[in-house]
Amino acid sequence: MVCKSTGSNQAAELFEASHKSTLEEAERLRHVLTNLRYEGRPSFGRNIKETQGVLKFFNEELIQHVELEEEVLFPFLKTHVPKLESVIHLLEAEHMDFRLKLKNFETLLSDLQKEHSEIDREGALEKMRECGIYLIYLLQSHIQAENQSVYRVAERELHTGEKKELVEKVTKRRHAKQNLR
Repeated sequence: MVCKSTGSNQAAELFEASHKSTLEEAERLRHVLTNLRYEGRPSFGRNIKETQGVLKFFNEELIQHVELEEEVLFPFLKTHVPKLESVIHLLEAEHMDFRLKLKNFETLLSDLQKEHSEIDREGALEKMRECGIYLIYLLQSHIQAENQSVYRVAERELHTGEKKELVEKVTKRRHAKQNLR
């Protein structure tokens, strides 16, 4: 979305900033998966730590973003822009798929770390790479769908008062979550 000085895009901007960070982390994951495949044993520990850093972001920052969408944004849009309901259901299903694949990826990373033989490690790495690449493409397509459809339609359809209400709800929810930490 194009940024307006009126602040009417403030809600979208809150979510899009998180999307930018997520895409950067997805690219970091792609890079580290390539490194794991081609750099081999000498860089294994460093690449595992980098993978764990990406997972930390996904489990902390991204999951909070997903929860914020599910608890605040999506219900608000279902009420105020009913024509988005079917798209929102698809996005919610993708959120579920992301959570499942993320857990699977974590399990595969753990399995990879336990492998001692080179052949078993290569097999475990290939499974982890496939899952990681799936996560990357899922995130990219999901973010594109939100940015190009949901946020644009919401920007067009919501009145100024509704946008302000949404920003207040998002801000209130974020502050409540920060106070729990």
